[in-house]
Amino acid sequence: MNFLSLAALPGTHPGDAITDVLGIVAVCAFFAIACYIGLQVLTGSSQKSLPASSSLGDYCRESAEKEVEKEPKVEVDEKQELEKHCESFLIEIVETGRTKLDDFARLSDDTFNQISDGYASNSFGHEGETHAVRSKKFLSVCERQWGPIRNDIGYVSYMDINEVLRHILVNHRMLDGHGHGNNEVMDMSPEVLRSQELVALMRVVPKDKVRLLQEQLLAAVENFGARFDEECKVWLNEQIVKINAEMRPRKSRSVQISDTEYYKRFKQMRVRLELVARLADGVVENTQRVSESGLALSQVIHVGTVLRILASLPEWFSELELAGQEEAAFELESV
Repeated sequence: MNFLSLAALPGTHPGDAITDVLGIVAVCAFFAIACYIGLQVLTGSSQKSLPASSSLGDYCRESAEKEVEKEPKVEVDEKQELEKHCESFLIEIVETGRTKLDDFARLSDDTFNQISDGYASNSFGHEGETHAVRSKKFLSVCERQWGPIRNDIGYVSYMDINEVLRHILVNHRMLDGHGHGNNEVMDMSPEVLRSQELVALMRVVPKDKVRLLQEQLLAAVENFGARFDEECKVWLNEQIVKINAEMRPRKSRSVQISDTEYYKRFKQMRVRLELVARLADGVVENTQRVSESGLALSQVIHVGTVLRILASLPEWFSELELAGQEEAAFELESV
């Protein structure tokens, strides 16, 4: 076997050459290791750079959220929001109902005029009384029958009104009653005076004319009922249902309508709308052909009185500013 022989420099020992070679190798190895470590460091830094940027983004986002949390929250006034909603709801009823109720008031007035014309045409009245005078007398009597509750219309119930007007349908019996000639003191209370007006109004209609008057009444009421059903009844019922829904307590709300002034306003609006619907339905449902002449005449006056109440809608729906309000006031002053 031949061993590699290392050349020795002149004047040196061969072992010195070996030492030099080993030194060079050691230096190269050191530089190789240093380069390897540096490369690993650089590679690790590049791999960690992306998570670092992500962590920076998370940090910024968390900081921004903390800043937002530090800002004072704007509290919503639930009562104020509810009141705004209620006001908007009432305005919607007023806007949609103005035309419908105004037209309905005029329909009631027109129907009353047809009945009044029928009364004047079929009554003889006193000497010198013209058709216009008899019509005016019929109007005056009907107006006075509900006069005591005029200022309360819109607040009283349907049953309260019926109780006040009930005497109209029973006073036909007074036609065959006795006078007060034997009494020293006559009862002059407003209620008795209104009853006497009814009797006086009926006594000037001949029995053979009652049927004609009744026919005119039925025709006028039939037309009234048809137009009411077509133009107003559905709208009234829809508004009543909506108001009931708005007044119902809500578990989802910490503030209820009963905690605001709108509860009473909603309730009053509902009462008035229900009153219109029930009075109109009552006119149609309770008007029928009857054989007794006195009862037929009482029915004519009763229907006329209810129609006068309905024709006065502008008075008890003042917020609707119906066109007929001034006309109704003028007509009442002239009676």
